[in-house]
Amino acid sequence: MKKIIFTLSLCLSLAFTSVSAFADEVIIRIDSDKVIFNDNTGKPFIDKNWRTQVPFRQTLEQYGATVEWNNEKRIAIATKGDITIEIPIGKNYIIKNGTKIANDTTSIIINQRTFLPIRKVMEAFESEVEWDHSMNTVVITQTPFDKKALLLNAYQKSNAWESFDSRIIMDMSMPLSDENNIDQMAMKMKMYTSAFTNPMKIKMAADVEVDFMGEIMSQPFMEMYMTVDDNTTTQYMGIYDEAGELTWQKSTTENELLLDTTGYNEQDMELLEQYITDVKYFGKYNVDGNTLLKFQYVITGDIFDELMGEYLNLLSQSTAEEDIFVADMFKDMKDIQLIMYIDEESGELSKYEIDLSPIISSIFGSLSETEGIPVEDDFMLNNLKAKMVVEIDNINNATFFEIPVEALEAPEIEELQ
Repeated sequence: MKKIIFTLSLCLSLAFTSVSAFADEVIIRIDSDKVIFNDNTGKPFIDKNWRTQVPFRQTLEQYGATVEWNNEKRIAIATKGDITIEIPIGKNYIIKNGTKIANDTTSIIINQRTFLPIRKVMEAFESEVEWDHSMNTVVITQTPFDKKALLLNAYQKSNAWESFDSRIIMDMSMPLSDENNIDQMAMKMKMYTSAFTNPMKIKMAADVEVDFMGEIMSQPFMEMYMTVDDNTTTQYMGIYDEAGELTWQKSTTENELLLDTTGYNEQDMELLEQYITDVKYFGKYNVDGNTLLKFQYVITGDIFDELMGEYLNLLSQSTAEEDIFVADMFKDMKDIQLIMYIDEESGELSKYEIDLSPIISSIFGSLSETEGIPVEDDFMLNNLKAKMVVEIDNINNATFFEIPVEALEAPEIEELQ
């Protein structure tokens, strides 16, 4: 149980380093502008081949194309610039400037309205098409751009921050099983942080809300402070008891190698460029008067070994079980998919979302093998779901704080040294 608690704490620590919304409506956005459909135009749908079919005229006219209908040959025709696309009804191909392009589905007519497979047609017009699963949205970008460069630039900007505040919400749920049925326990943790980078100093306060079989309990959970100097990292952890009082403990790590993980240097940026893959642009959204650019991308798990290699090797040689466990966890880390929002005007990171479930399942999978966890607990831990949303605020103007005296004078946690 001690290691399980330690692992959950570690998952919360990863917060310093998203919620899907399904709808029946399939949304089409062209350069972030939503295409409006109604009963008269027809509405987009997913066909039997899992391809998005859209009303031909409404979509292509908003795209800026001239549309025609050849009734004799049953061919829909769209022209924009020097590109003409012909879409024969019921055929597994389209025609671009006289050249056939194979397709894995066909255009169709329903209630006298022509529907076309949107991806193949838009890509023939040399536009970019993405599927935003969380928003049930087809995202069409008429003029593709270097998405990865913009993303890396935002990372580079964040490395220059002197301070910032953030709000972190983590939603977790897990099944609770007995012999007869399976219930769910849900937990929402809200974390509020302030961070200064020179010297590094972080404050975090966390509240937790638990929904256990319909009974909701809410209370403050913890306060944490962390400082980093030239060769020492000190963490002050205060846990609330049932009376609402904080009990403080302190952990000091003297390890210069740890500093290599606290920021991005030029070599780290090169690694990010290498290990960030599958970057997708999901369009613009207006949030509180700001225009945010939404991206999805993958950071491959190998980056942790590259960024923290020396530190992980040091942990592997430790005699402490927790150190060895952390080293093994990062060396076996799975790929991580993130959603990132970048402020269009400043180019700064504004918000990100991450599904932590694959990471947690991997962690507890390793834990199950070493700890001999009972079958019912193993089922619960490996089916734990966790999603985290982080909102950044007050860049270079974070809320100032002092570490309380009772934290500074807290006893050292000797067993974690």
